[in-house]
Amino acid sequence: MRVLSTYVTFYKAEIPAKYWAELSRDLPKTEVIVKRWPGENAKRKGMDLVEQNGRKAVLEALTNIREFLLRHEQPNTYIMNV
Repeated sequence: MRVLSTYVTFYKAEIPAKYWAELSRDLPKTEVIVKRWPGENAKRKGMDLVEQNGRKAVLEALTNIREFLLRHEQPNTYIMNV
């Protein structure tokens, strides 16, 4: 998640175990795809917290992420903040 001024953008990446193994030895050769939502790339793109619809979309997205994580919670699973 990134907040720039009042604009919020979410990012998602699935990082395979193979990537982490390669990273521990050298630069990884396994590709990681990062998805952006909303997809536009500009300073004033994303969900604007100033607008009611933007705030609602951000809260719904955070709620959906939380519900997904609770449903898929596994022991020994770590979320890394970068």
